[in-house]
Amino acid sequence: MADNILCEKTGDATHITLNRADCGGLVSDPMAAELAHMIDEAAANSKYIVFRSAGDDFCLGRDPEGREPGKPTDALDSRRRSEVVFNFYGSFRRSRIPIVCVAQGRSLGFGCAITSVCDITIAGESSRFALPEMGHNIMPTMAMSSLIDRLGRKGAMYLTYSTEEIDARTALAYGLVSRVVPDDGLEAQLEMVCAALDKAPLPAVLAVKEYATNAITMSVEQASDFARNMHAAVNTSAGMRG
Repeated sequence: MADNILCEKTGDATHITLNRADCGGLVSDPMAAELAHMIDEAAANSKYIVFRSAGDDFCLGRDPEGREPGKPTDALDSRRRSEVVFNFYGSFRRSRIPIVCVAQGRSLGFGCAITSVCDITIAGESSRFALPEMGHNIMPTMAMSSLIDRLGRKGAMYLTYSTEEIDARTALAYGLVSRVVPDDGLEAQLEMVCAALDKAPLPAVLAVKEYATNAITMSVEQASDFARNMHAAVNTSAGMRG
Protein backbone atom coordinates (compact mmCIF):
# COMPACT_ATOMS: atom_id res chain seq x y z
CA MET A 1 0.00 0.00 0.00
CA ALA A 2 2.95 2.29 0.62
CA ASP A 3 3.48 2.57 -3.15
CA ASN A 4 -0.18 3.54 -3.66
CA ILE A 5 0.06 6.54 -1.32
CA LEU A 6 2.97 8.96 -1.08
CA CYS A 7 3.30 11.07 2.06
CA GLU A 8 6.07 13.60 2.61
CA LYS A 9 6.51 16.49 5.00
CA THR A 10 8.16 19.50 3.36
CA GLY A 11 8.65 22.49 5.62
CA ASP A 12 5.38 23.15 7.41
CA ALA A 13 3.28 21.17 4.92
CA THR A 14 2.44 17.50 4.58
CA HIS A 15 1.99 16.41 0.96
CA ILE A 16 -0.27 13.37 0.41
CA THR A 17 -0.51 11.92 -3.10
CA LEU A 18 -2.67 9.14 -4.50
CA ASN A 19 -0.12 7.24 -6.56
CA ARG A 20 -2.29 5.03 -8.78
CA ALA A 21 -2.07 6.67 -12.18
CA ASP A 22 -2.51 3.27 -13.83
CA CYS A 23 -6.12 3.00 -12.59
CA GLY A 24 -7.20 6.61 -12.33
CA GLY A 25 -6.45 6.99 -8.64
CA LEU A 26 -8.95 4.40 -7.40
CA VAL A 27 -9.01 4.17 -3.59
CA SER A 28 -9.42 0.85 -1.78
CA ASP A 29 -10.92 0.64 1.70
CA PRO A 30 -7.51 -0.07 3.29
CA MET A 31 -6.16 2.99 1.46
CA ALA A 32 -9.03 5.11 2.79
CA ALA A 33 -8.21 3.97 6.32
CA GLU A 34 -4.50 4.75 5.83
CA LEU A 35 -5.27 8.15 4.31
CA ALA A 36 -7.45 9.05 7.31
CA HIS A 37 -4.59 8.06 9.61
CA MET A 38 -2.14 10.19 7.59
CA ILE A 39 -4.43 13.21 7.79
CA ASP A 40 -4.86 12.75 11.54
CA GLU A 41 -1.08 12.54 12.00
CA ALA A 42 -0.39 15.53 9.75
CA ALA A 43 -2.92 17.62 11.66
CA ALA A 44 -0.80 17.15 14.76
CA ASN A 45 2.56 18.20 13.29
CA SER A 46 1.96 20.34 10.17
CA LYS A 47 0.54 23.73 9.28
CA TYR A 48 -1.45 22.53 6.28
CA ILE A 49 -1.91 19.53 3.99
CA VAL A 50 -1.67 19.33 0.20
CA PHE A 51 -3.79 16.47 -1.19
CA ARG A 52 -3.36 15.48 -4.81
CA SER A 53 -3.15 12.58 -7.24
CA ALA A 54 -0.66 11.36 -9.84
CA GLY A 55 -1.79 10.77 -13.41
CA ASP A 56 -4.32 12.21 -15.82
CA ASP A 57 -7.30 11.83 -13.46
CA PHE A 58 -7.67 12.84 -9.84
CA CYS A 59 -9.75 9.89 -8.63
CA LEU A 60 -12.28 7.73 -10.47
CA GLY A 61 -13.84 6.44 -7.26
CA ARG A 62 -13.49 3.53 -4.85
CA ASP A 63 -11.64 0.42 -5.97
CA PRO A 64 -14.25 -2.37 -6.36
CA GLU A 65 -11.52 -4.94 -5.73
CA GLY A 66 -10.40 -3.20 -2.55
CA ARG A 67 -13.52 -3.73 -0.46
CA GLU A 68 -14.51 -6.37 2.04
CA PRO A 69 -15.71 -9.42 0.05
CA GLY A 70 -19.28 -10.68 0.13
CA LYS A 71 -22.53 -8.90 0.81
CA PRO A 72 -23.46 -7.42 4.20
CA THR A 73 -25.36 -9.83 6.40
CA ASP A 74 -27.68 -7.16 7.78
CA ALA A 75 -28.03 -3.39 8.27
CA LEU A 76 -25.54 -3.25 11.13
CA ASP A 77 -22.93 -5.11 9.07
CA SER A 78 -23.54 -2.71 6.18
CA ARG A 79 -23.07 0.23 8.51
CA ARG A 80 -19.81 -1.25 9.84
CA ARG A 81 -18.47 -1.68 6.30
CA SER A 82 -19.24 1.92 5.37
CA GLU A 83 -17.55 3.34 8.47
CA VAL A 84 -14.15 3.41 6.74
CA VAL A 85 -15.51 5.95 4.23
CA PHE A 86 -17.32 8.10 6.79
CA ASN A 87 -14.20 8.14 8.95
CA PHE A 88 -12.16 9.19 5.91
CA TYR A 89 -14.49 12.14 5.25
CA GLY A 90 -14.42 12.87 8.98
CA SER A 91 -10.64 13.16 8.99
CA PHE A 92 -10.88 16.21 6.71
CA ARG A 93 -13.45 17.85 8.97
CA ARG A 94 -11.74 17.09 12.26
CA SER A 95 -8.35 18.20 10.95
CA ARG A 96 -7.37 21.37 12.76
CA ILE A 97 -5.30 22.46 9.77
CA PRO A 98 -6.52 23.34 6.26
CA ILE A 99 -6.35 20.80 3.44
CA VAL A 100 -5.61 22.07 -0.06
CA CYS A 101 -6.57 19.86 -3.00
CA VAL A 102 -5.39 19.96 -6.61
CA ALA A 103 -7.79 18.26 -9.05
CA GLN A 104 -7.05 17.36 -12.66
CA GLY A 105 -8.97 15.21 -15.11
CA ARG A 106 -12.01 13.41 -13.71
CA SER A 107 -13.14 13.25 -10.10
CA LEU A 108 -15.95 10.70 -9.90
CA GLY A 109 -17.91 9.40 -6.92
CA PHE A 110 -15.44 9.06 -4.06
CA GLY A 111 -13.07 11.36 -5.96
CA CYS A 112 -15.75 14.04 -6.29
CA ALA A 113 -16.40 13.71 -2.56
CA ILE A 114 -12.71 14.29 -1.79
CA THR A 115 -12.57 17.45 -3.88
CA SER A 116 -15.65 18.68 -2.04
CA VAL A 117 -14.59 17.91 1.52
CA CYS A 118 -11.16 19.57 1.20
CA ASP A 119 -11.00 23.14 2.49
CA ILE A 120 -9.58 24.59 -0.75
CA THR A 121 -9.77 22.87 -4.14
CA ILE A 122 -7.87 24.17 -7.17
CA ALA A 123 -9.15 22.62 -10.40
CA GLY A 124 -7.81 22.55 -13.92
CA GLU A 125 -10.19 24.02 -16.49
CA SER A 126 -10.56 20.69 -18.29
CA SER A 127 -11.43 18.79 -15.09
CA ARG A 128 -14.78 17.06 -14.66
CA PHE A 129 -16.82 16.04 -11.63
CA ALA A 130 -19.68 13.61 -11.08
CA LEU A 131 -21.59 11.50 -8.59
CA PRO A 132 -22.55 8.50 -10.77
CA GLU A 133 -23.93 6.31 -7.97
CA MET A 134 -27.64 6.69 -8.83
CA GLY A 135 -26.89 5.42 -12.31
CA HIS A 136 -25.58 2.21 -10.72
CA ASN A 137 -28.64 1.76 -8.47
CA ILE A 138 -26.75 2.97 -5.40
CA MET A 139 -28.51 5.38 -3.04
CA PRO A 140 -25.61 7.83 -2.51
CA THR A 141 -26.14 9.50 0.88
CA MET A 142 -22.61 8.39 1.77
CA ALA A 143 -21.16 10.60 -1.00
CA MET A 144 -23.76 13.30 -0.34
CA SER A 145 -22.58 13.58 3.26
CA SER A 146 -19.31 15.01 1.94
CA LEU A 147 -21.23 17.80 0.20
CA ILE A 148 -23.70 18.78 2.90
CA ASP A 149 -21.72 21.69 4.36
CA ARG A 150 -19.91 22.52 1.11
CA LEU A 151 -22.53 22.86 -1.65
CA GLY A 152 -25.90 24.54 -1.92
CA ARG A 153 -28.96 22.30 -2.12
CA LYS A 154 -29.60 22.79 -5.85
CA GLY A 155 -26.07 21.90 -6.88
CA ALA A 156 -25.94 18.85 -4.61
CA MET A 157 -29.33 17.61 -5.83
CA TYR A 158 -28.40 18.09 -9.48
CA LEU A 159 -25.11 16.26 -9.10
CA THR A 160 -26.82 13.40 -7.29
CA TYR A 161 -29.92 12.93 -9.45
CA SER A 162 -28.52 13.72 -12.90
CA THR A 163 -25.24 11.73 -12.54
CA GLU A 164 -23.92 14.13 -15.21
CA GLU A 165 -20.24 14.94 -15.40
CA ILE A 166 -20.09 18.69 -14.83
CA ASP A 167 -17.27 20.91 -16.02
CA ALA A 168 -14.94 22.89 -13.77
CA ARG A 169 -16.80 26.19 -14.19
CA THR A 170 -20.07 24.56 -13.12
CA ALA A 171 -18.28 22.97 -10.18
CA LEU A 172 -17.01 26.43 -9.23
CA ALA A 173 -20.53 27.87 -9.41
CA TYR A 174 -21.80 25.04 -7.17
CA GLY A 175 -19.04 25.63 -4.61
CA LEU A 176 -17.50 22.22 -5.24
CA VAL A 177 -14.13 23.84 -6.07
CA SER A 178 -12.51 27.11 -4.99
CA ARG A 179 -10.62 28.21 -8.10
CA VAL A 180 -10.39 27.15 -11.73
CA VAL A 181 -7.16 27.77 -13.63
CA PRO A 182 -5.68 26.66 -16.95
CA ASP A 183 -4.43 23.08 -16.75
CA ASP A 184 -0.84 24.23 -17.12
CA GLY A 185 -1.33 26.75 -14.30
CA LEU A 186 -2.20 24.28 -11.54
CA GLU A 187 1.30 24.16 -10.08
CA ALA A 188 1.71 27.94 -10.08
CA GLN A 189 -1.66 28.42 -8.37
CA LEU A 190 -0.82 25.79 -5.75
CA GLU A 191 2.52 27.47 -5.08
CA MET A 192 0.76 30.79 -4.56
CA VAL A 193 -1.69 29.31 -2.04
CA CYS A 194 1.10 27.44 -0.24
CA ALA A 195 3.21 30.61 -0.06
CA ALA A 196 0.29 32.48 1.53
CA LEU A 197 -0.16 29.70 4.10
CA ASP A 198 3.58 29.55 4.78
CA LYS A 199 3.57 33.29 5.51
CA ALA A 200 0.45 33.31 7.70
CA PRO A 201 0.93 32.96 11.50
CA LEU A 202 0.01 29.49 12.76
CA PRO A 203 -2.60 30.73 15.29
CA ALA A 204 -4.45 32.50 12.48
CA VAL A 205 -4.31 29.44 10.20
CA LEU A 206 -5.74 27.23 12.94
CA ALA A 207 -8.37 29.77 13.99
CA VAL A 208 -9.72 30.25 10.46
CA LYS A 209 -10.23 26.48 10.10
CA GLU A 210 -11.85 26.25 13.53
CA TYR A 211 -14.20 29.13 12.78
CA ALA A 212 -15.18 27.86 9.33
CA THR A 213 -15.84 24.38 10.74
CA ASN A 214 -18.00 25.43 13.66
CA ALA A 215 -19.68 28.74 12.78
CA ILE A 216 -21.69 27.19 9.94
CA THR A 217 -23.89 25.30 12.44
CA MET A 218 -24.46 28.34 14.67
CA SER A 219 -27.08 31.05 14.60
CA VAL A 220 -25.92 34.42 13.28
CA GLU A 221 -25.75 35.75 16.83
CA GLN A 222 -23.72 32.76 18.05
CA ALA A 223 -21.38 32.95 15.04
CA SER A 224 -20.83 36.67 15.69
CA ASP A 225 -20.03 36.05 19.36
CA PHE A 226 -17.70 33.22 18.40
CA ALA A 227 -15.93 35.52 15.93
CA ARG A 228 -15.71 38.29 18.51
CA ASN A 229 -14.09 36.01 21.09
CA MET A 230 -11.70 34.38 18.62
CA HIS A 231 -10.69 37.76 17.22
CA ALA A 232 -9.76 39.03 20.70
CA ALA A 233 -8.00 35.83 21.77
CA VAL A 234 -6.03 34.98 18.62
CA ASN A 235 -4.98 38.45 17.51
CA THR A 236 -3.47 39.19 20.92
CA SER A 237 -1.64 35.86 21.21
CA ALA A 238 2.15 35.68 21.21
CA GLY A 239 2.13 33.56 18.05
CA MET A 240 0.67 36.42 16.04
CA ARG A 241 3.62 38.66 16.86
CA GLY A 242 6.30 36.31 15.73
